Amino acid sequence: MNRYAIVSVWDKTGILPLVQELCSRGVKILSTGGTAKHLEQNGIEVVPVSSYTGHPEIMDGRVKTLHPKVHGGILARRDRDDDTASLNEVEAGYIDYVVVSLYPFLDKVNEVEAAANPKHESLVEFIDIGGPTMLRAAAKNCKDVTAICRPSDYQRVIDELRADGEVSLATRRLLAARVFATMSAYDGAVARYFSLNESLLDENGAPHELAPFITFALERDSTLRYGENPHQDAGLYRLVSVGDKGTKAPWELLQGKEISYNNLLDMQGALGIFLEVWSGNPGLETAVIIKHSNPCGVAVRGNILDAFKEARSCDPLSAFGGIIALSGTVDVDLVQVMLEGFIEVVLASDYTAQALEEFKKKKNVRVIKCDFASLTAQAKADSLSIRNAFGDYLVQTGDAVLKSLDEAEVVSELKPSDNMQADLRLAWQICKHVKSNTIVIVKDGKAIGVGAGQMSRVDAANFALQRAKTHGHDPVGSVAASDAFLPFSDTLEVLNDGGVAALIQPGGSIKDEDVVAAANSRKMVMLLTGERHFRH
Repeated sequence: MNRYAIVSVWDKTGILPLVQELCSRGVKILSTGGTAKHLEQNGIEVVPVSSYTGHPEIMDGRVKTLHPKVHGGILARRDRDDDTASLNEVEAGYIDYVVVSLYPFLDKVNEVEAAANPKHESLVEFIDIGGPTMLRAAAKNCKDVTAICRPSDYQRVIDELRADGEVSLATRRLLAARVFATMSAYDGAVARYFSLNESLLDENGAPHELAPFITFALERDSTLRYGENPHQDAGLYRLVSVGDKGTKAPWELLQGKEISYNNLLDMQGALGIFLEVWSGNPGLETAVIIKHSNPCGVAVRGNILDAFKEARSCDPLSAFGGIIALSGTVDVDLVQVMLEGFIEVVLASDYTAQALEEFKKKKNVRVIKCDFASLTAQAKADSLSIRNAFGDYLVQTGDAVLKSLDEAEVVSELKPSDNMQADLRLAWQICKHVKSNTIVIVKDGKAIGVGAGQMSRVDAANFALQRAKTHGHDPVGSVAASDAFLPFSDTLEVLNDGGVAALIQPGGSIKDEDVVAAANSRKMVMLLTGERHFRH
């Protein structure tokens, strides 16, 4: 009985060596359309699927591989005589390899989502039926059939064929799992597309950005030593892609120990604040220090060495074992200053050769090179925040927007100076990324006190002032930011008693007038943004 491979690929990367290897082993190639043309142009003999089935394509190619000779050849159990007899009856052979890469439908969905009036009818012809059906059949029958849906898997199959004459069952099972994960991602994209019009309204007919159906298929990128605690297993997972495009980390570990679960959480926190401050203060260098997902140092200066020194001076005790994010190029002088204390991770866009040599003196320090442009683009694309809730999931759109100070309303009688404006902007940028309730105090372009994660906003204010004074900072003339409105004037009074001269906050309390009156009576500047930034 003849042995076949059916090959139908949108992405033709690397397909020729795989097909040539199969042909060298006596496997006949079934194909259609552009794939068949590509193979024939490269000297590979192809059996058109329509010739194999004895049935022409119909409906402009909508139906071409949905045929018993195709699916029988894929699904036939090789150890069942009755299955083999059924194939003989229809004059079909075993199809031992199914090589299919799907149309990048999700890219098209993203294009349609960006359109003002999406119409799902325009993309239905791009929804693949035959390819997924063949892949699913091959994956189901992975005991006997190799299903390949990604070009990155071709070489593994070639290597095993050359080494052992066949693809191992372990590999066939792995490839089958990949097929079903890919189908989940693909079907999720289709469901998302068909729900686009519905996603514009909620159940009450009000505008809503979340689609009624959300599907995530995740693939483990790496296992981590443990989770938040040693008794917890953990891994880093990425979205399954249809093809090899995928979502790749825009950072590279240049030296140091393996990245841990907690490192990754802190890196997320550090980069969130860093990108906000860095992009919001053009012309200045930015340094951020994170500990347990909250900032213990942020500063902007004309050069990165000064920025780091000022950031660390905010709370040098908490900076011990911190995560550092830096703009500019890290040189040897900066490394020497950083290594005066214990640090876990350094994130920067570039390092001099001498700086990397200096880091080798502390081999456990994780030195990471980041593509900040890609990280910024990914941050904008990460539009959903997801948390588990006792078996259910809480989903929200990301807190990606931060209003400009130009949009804030100065409600106090006293107006901010230019220097005060710059500090208010920085405080507001930092505050968005700190755990609620939070108060951030800034003076002269750097954070000097952070009150994070407090149950009471008054406590957050007291804690921020205490941290500033503990580390030798004078809050007199400083500014503060609050992530949410002040229900009473008590927080403002605590801050002003400590020396804070200006406050930026969302407003929206029924006591706003009382709080404004308190600011005026104390000759404080106050701005209302109309935008809350809770971070639970």
